[in-house]
Amino acid sequence: MPYLHLYGTPIVYDRWGEGPDTVLVGYHAGQWSDCELPPGRRYLAADLPGHGRTPAVVGAGDDDLAEYLVGLLMMLHLTEADLWVHPRARALGRYLSERLGLSVSEAACAGDS
Repeated sequence: MPYLHLYGTPIVYDRWGEGPDTVLVGYHAGQWSDCELPPGRRYLAADLPGHGRTPAVVGAGDDDLAEYLVGLLMMLHLTEADLWVHPRARALGRYLSERLGLSVSEAACAGDS
């Protein structure tokens, strides 16, 4: 179970596959089980604070969670990776796109619209 300490919090993440780097933007790595993820890519999915295996940070909103994700991307040298947003994490994707100028695409996931 890999993790990085960011701002005093151990951010747990999963990484799998081979190919171009793709960061899966969501609240926790487990929520990607219902999504179509094509082979031929190297994926990274993090458990953001208060979700999955990462402890909560008091008062952290979507803006703060997006900043944790950006910190993780920087520490792992993934600032040029493709970013795919889970439909249930559109607020994170919007923040990454509007505030930080990162380009994001929405992933195809079952049961979400």
